[in-house]
Amino acid sequence: MWNSLKTVCLECWKNRYRMFRLAIYDLKAMNHGTFLGGLWNLVNPALQLAVHWLVFAIGLNIGAQRGGYPYVIWLMVGLIPWIYISEVLFGAMTSIYGFRGILKNMSFPLAIVPIKNVLTTWMVHFWAMIIVFAIFLLAGYHLGINSLFVLYYEFCALAFLSAYALIASTITVLTKDFQKLMSSVIRLLYFISPVVWDQGHLSEPLRTILKLNPFAYILDGYRESILYNSGLAINLWQGVYFWIITLILFIYGCYIHIKFRKQFIDLL
Repeated sequence: MWNSLKTVCLECWKNRYRMFRLAIYDLKAMNHGTFLGGLWNLVNPALQLAVHWLVFAIGLNIGAQRGGYPYVIWLMVGLIPWIYISEVLFGAMTSIYGFRGILKNMSFPLAIVPIKNVLTTWMVHFWAMIIVFAIFLLAGYHLGINSLFVLYYEFCALAFLSAYALIASTITVLTKDFQKLMSSVIRLLYFISPVVWDQGHLSEPLRTILKLNPFAYILDGYRESILYNSGLAINLWQGVYFWIITLILFIYGCYIHIKFRKQFIDLL
């Protein structure tokens, strides 16, 4: 198991420049041939935010203020990172399978394939967060120094999603049933994560259970740092739990990735 961890880490480090070049290439290819081009990376999140606002704030009439902010501002700060998370959750599953044309014809460092998928989506998310900060400031609100902790939570998302990508991409090659199962799990995660609703009014035992969801730590962290200028200590024990889970998943992801790597070509 430790040899698998070492192999994956060394492979990613030695091929880090290639991994970033592939991520940038994928980013450019995403909207190739469209009229708006790269602007779709900003238009898509904006459209999703508008739809969520219409459904929840207008349609379901839950647009009251959240923690002193209009619902649309509160929603925006949590929805944009969820869009990033959900796109990786879906996309990472087929990252190796979608690379089968290259893998069948040449020797390639397989470990970087699922990780570059995470990086590509993060690049889109990075620009979307710039727009979030711009809207926040234009709305007349101010950013505190602790808003910089959003970079830490972005790193948390990168780390957890990289671990997930290694596991999901490997299992999907072994069995397509995993992809169908995860589609349902991701929809469940959307509703139990603090994306569109505030979990603060729930009972303490139920809040504790929902905080076991690793994405709750990330999404709450975005809001705590941007909206409330809170430091990392506010979710200290939740952070410890998050990193333990992330480390376990990453080690396991490296293990199964290396264990089944030799079977990939036959299965693809």
